[in-house]
Amino acid sequence: MLISFTVENYRSFADEQTLSLEAVKDDAHSDHVVDCGRFSLLKTAALYGANASGKSNLLKAIKFMVAFVKLSATKMNLGDSIRDANGFRLDKARVGTPCSFDIRLLFDGTEYQYGFSATKERVHDEWLYITRKGTRATNPLSRCFDPSTGKTEWKLRGELKGAKDITEKTRDNGLFLSRAAEMNVDCVKELFSWFMGRFRYLNLALPSGWLMEQTARRMEKDDMFRTRVENLVHHADFGIDGLSIGTESLVDALKNKFGPTNLPKEVLTKLASMVSVNVRRRFKVQTVHKLPRSDETVEFSLENDESNGTQRFFGIIGAVLNAFDRGDLLVVDELDCSMHPHLTYKLVEMFQSAEANPKGAQLVFATHDTNLMTPALFRRDEIWLTEKKVGGGTELFSLAEIESKPRKDDGFEKHYLAGRYGGVPAFGPALEDLGVQ
Repeated sequence: MLISFTVENYRSFADEQTLSLEAVKDDAHSDHVVDCGRFSLLKTAALYGANASGKSNLLKAIKFMVAFVKLSATKMNLGDSIRDANGFRLDKARVGTPCSFDIRLLFDGTEYQYGFSATKERVHDEWLYITRKGTRATNPLSRCFDPSTGKTEWKLRGELKGAKDITEKTRDNGLFLSRAAEMNVDCVKELFSWFMGRFRYLNLALPSGWLMEQTARRMEKDDMFRTRVENLVHHADFGIDGLSIGTESLVDALKNKFGPTNLPKEVLTKLASMVSVNVRRRFKVQTVHKLPRSDETVEFSLENDESNGTQRFFGIIGAVLNAFDRGDLLVVDELDCSMHPHLTYKLVEMFQSAEANPKGAQLVFATHDTNLMTPALFRRDEIWLTEKKVGGGTELFSLAEIESKPRKDDGFEKHYLAGRYGGVPAFGPALEDLGVQ
């Protein structure tokens, strides 16, 4: 489970800011907290804030860290730029200084704290701390680049003491963790496995076709999963009584979507063959509707006939069930996009439910839907705000941290919109003084 994530000098984040899922002392919604021995961890965190205040940038920071760990050893070549290492640009003193990312994770009583700093040109620092159940923290990995000498100092201790050969095979623009995992080092297997398969990032403001495809793909392979998806879609009040899954070749899918083309079929086939084998066969999802006062049914195309909200729910529910099955972290930008507030509310409730989410999957999401901002759904430490500071950098804080801490039964939404907590836009006279031209 995620304990915390810290970012510094990345996009709108100038100073170090931390999102923590450690529960504070609070007797509200005790079922939202997973008892992990030394830690009590939350299953949800909601991000609110004005447009351009940094909500999406925080989620992008987590996404970038995960992607770089996954790909730096296998997809990066010598001399490649670390393209997404985008530092804070409103302070000239920070130009050229590295972005920094740090994550703390807990698996079966073992805590990992791992992080790195990097510019577009190279990794500067990398560190790893491991605290196993009943033992003190160890620091098996420390990497530090000195710009004045152009040299990197490595310190490998304990479980990594004999791994000097890995440092020699780690490129300046790559991570030791990624290389060590590639070389099957036991010490990092569990941690690297989380980066590889226990994290999912979604942006629901983007077209939902790929996400729907992923849900449909698993439905075809797993009958139990299919039943669960059909049940949730049916009970979401879309008027859908069933789902039908079919397939078509990528060539036919292109023709159906974009109409006739002047390109010969052999050219289209050649283009399709250049695509990954996994996507050459496209899934078609049909929704089944009963005719009023009849047992007859009619099928609709999910992609062409159903609403955007229906499509997004079908897409995200597959990712949600995957997270529940494994206890993963799901990070979602624009969770409320095209969906009714009551439906978004239910998705959050599913994560907080011990019955629906027995393995403690976690949901971190950004939203503008203030209907969710209620003590009936969230504890104070589950609601986070982003706000631009005077220098343009993002400040991140929870309702449990602000000086005028709200009571746990306050009307969070009302007070937030009134500006009592911060995290709301401060309009200029062109919008405030609408009678003045």
